Amino acid sequence: MTEPDADGPPPPVDLRLHLWRFTFDAHRVIYATIILMTSYAVYDEGTSRMRTANYVEMVAVSIAPLFALSMAHAFSDALDLQIRNGRPLSGRDRRHLAADNLQYLYMAIPPLLLIAGLGIVGWDANVIVELVQALGVVSLFFWGLYAGRKARVSRRRQFSFGISYGLMGMLIILVELILTH
Repeated sequence: MTEPDADGPPPPVDLRLHLWRFTFDAHRVIYATIILMTSYAVYDEGTSRMRTANYVEMVAVSIAPLFALSMAHAFSDALDLQIRNGRPLSGRDRRHLAADNLQYLYMAIPPLLLIAGLGIVGWDANVIVELVQALGVVSLFFWGLYAGRKARVSRRRQFSFGISYGLMGMLIILVELILTH
């Protein structure tokens, strides 16, 4: 294996996280997490126990913005591919775009399962949504740690990255609440 030129571009970094058989693209997970946190901050879930109607609304609040995000990125990526390659999209291109952009929608699954599970045992809708948002902040903290690890900084700096990104997640929720309530 040869050493890369000092003047050449750095070797590509794999931004994906591999856990068991699953691969997570950090870019898409973080984008989807922020969109979901914003959607849940805007949603007025009320203070009663989670009912079927609340759950149906939560499915819509979770999926609709992620679907819009997925479609916007697919549209942009499709145009980018055609412009870069100077040709129409092939079937392979379309399948690749679909697989990449469906990852945004997958991010709705864990919170919806949590919402359903806690709703079944009788938790208040408000508490469930706050818990889901807290888990979004924890997710951003984790991705901050991961970014620090990929940047090869000390463990202390990695933790600092995690705290910073977690605080940014809380700031996103706060700003959204200020704007909507």
